[in-house]
Amino acid sequence: MLNKSALGWPKIAGLGVALVIAGQFSGWNFGLAAGGWINMLAATLLMAALCSGLALCVAELSTALPNAGGVFSYAQSAFGPFVGYLIGIATALALIIGTGAAATFVSAYTESVLGVGGWPVKLCLFSIIIAIHIRGVGEALGLTLLAGAIAVVALLVFGAAMLPFVHFDQLSSQISGTELSLHGIFACIPFAIWLFITVEQTGSAAEEAQNPGRNMPRGILAAVGVLLLTALTVLICAPGAGGVELVGSANDPLYAAMTSPNAYGQDNWLATVVGLGALFGLIATFFSLTYAGSRQLFAMARDGHLPALLAQTNARGTPRNALILTAVIGLPMTTVAPETILVAVVLLLNLCYLFLFAAYLKIRRSNPDLPRPFRFIGGSWVACLGLVLTLVVIAACFQLEWTILLAIAFTLALFTVSFAVQKLRLQQPSTLGDA
Repeated sequence: MLNKSALGWPKIAGLGVALVIAGQFSGWNFGLAAGGWINMLAATLLMAALCSGLALCVAELSTALPNAGGVFSYAQSAFGPFVGYLIGIATALALIIGTGAAATFVSAYTESVLGVGGWPVKLCLFSIIIAIHIRGVGEALGLTLLAGAIAVVALLVFGAAMLPFVHFDQLSSQISGTELSLHGIFACIPFAIWLFITVEQTGSAAEEAQNPGRNMPRGILAAVGVLLLTALTVLICAPGAGGVELVGSANDPLYAAMTSPNAYGQDNWLATVVGLGALFGLIATFFSLTYAGSRQLFAMARDGHLPALLAQTNARGTPRNALILTAVIGLPMTTVAPETILVAVVLLLNLCYLFLFAAYLKIRRSNPDLPRPFRFIGGSWVACLGLVLTLVVIAACFQLEWTILLAIAFTLALFTVSFAVQKLRLQQPSTLGDA
């Protein structure tokens, strides 16, 4: 059993923001190169609607069925152990390989801002943060909240500092066309969702929340509101001041915008402050991905889908072995190009979203009397719209790297075989006994 920490809605909101905030410092800007600013704006609003609806569904499900497994537990309740198993594996893979991209971005920012990067930074990052998580969820989430709050302040400072330099003629300068079009929006979608993706993993805190019926929806909705504000801030101020072409091709888009000739120029102290804020945001996301990924492994092991070793907890109630495995998988992922990991994470999580929306609809229909401390009006319509938008995101991912798509399919196939073998082994003693 996990530690019953008194997690109120501010810490839950902090977890939700921290899970996403790094994507607002980098990654999203590749959408500018893919489809231009106006199409990126439209795609961002669509993805905000998708992730807001998803967050509301998770808020309701997390209060009705509080479980550290989050998406995995809901899919399993609705569609049985096999679907729950596949969704749990896909979610865990997305979160854990996401730590590799986060560590790569942290290393890049420390090298730019502090002059130190590479493997020493990555190794220290994994070692220190895993150790903090092993010590206890309260300490880990407390630091996550602090780092996420600093990152949000940095984004707001960036917006206030850059607003005087924003020129809408900068937004009309183009890379691949500025006319609003379905093709342009489609090209931007895998990057636009990066501004909000993984906020639904906040549901993994339901089992450790104080009064989940009140604090889970408050925390999740507060996180979505903050993320929408900061997403629009970076989407308008960065390309509006630094230029669409410059920002769309930069690995550090906010820093590049601030140090551009159109804004503050090189060697500006304010750009350094924002760079440090980006570093805090990336570390906060690393914290949160580690938390959610390890809890996913723990929940699946507790339900018998993964080795029981991963379900063991220490004296403080934290899943130590699951945390160590997260580092063992995540660290090698730092050698993979972060944009490649981005696409893989988007695809894996949207496959999960598809089943999450479907599970929400099924659980509402098949268990109408299930106690729901939080229930939002129009939830079924929101879930149906979410299903459609999720299919669009999945289709958009298929325009990208085929090697990654094949690798994902192969990995899921291996786990499918593993599930079948495990089921046969469990049935074998019973068959022999009957004979």
